[in-house]
Amino acid sequence: MLPVLIRLDFVLATALLVAAPLGLLLASVRRPAVRGRLLAYWRASSLLMVTVYLMVDGRPGAFVAGNTALVAIPLALHAGDVLFVPGPASLGEGPVATWFRRWRAGATAFCGASLLLTVPALRCAWEGAENPVCAAWLAPPRELHRALHASVDPATLGDAAVIGGLIYGAYLVASVIRVGWAVWRS
Repeated sequence: MLPVLIRLDFVLATALLVAAPLGLLLASVRRPAVRGRLLAYWRASSLLMVTVYLMVDGRPGAFVAGNTALVAIPLALHAGDVLFVPGPASLGEGPVATWFRRWRAGATAFCGASLLLTVPALRCAWEGAENPVCAAWLAPPRELHRALHASVDPATLGDAAVIGGLIYGAYLVASVIRVGWAVWRS
């Protein structure tokens, strides 16, 4: 049952956290308030890509990165990030703003549900891929690797993900400081 839930989580994450916000971003070209929140979302959700490539190489830090992403995404959608702190201006009205609100509620709920599913996998950060539960979590990203990057060594993708994770860590610290400062001042 767990492998089915893991695969479903991976597929839903792709649809809800990649395809849907990409469509919304394209539709928000003339809606700066919506576009700003979506760009904050994309910066936060980039940690999911780092997670996937860490998992391709079986690196234990992927399990911590994945859970961090599931917390950072709703925070970025509602509070912003280092480059975009939502002000008092609302999203406005219209179909793009309405769809954004609906998607944000769905993405926030999905991140919460996915977090409930992935928190127990945090032990994989210490136990390694030999554990059947950990191996089940690594299977979908490795299938993606075979489909998209078959000629690239998994270690190369893992190294790139580590570099991306370090850059993301700096971004995350800056976001916490900037958003915290904006909240503290108000």
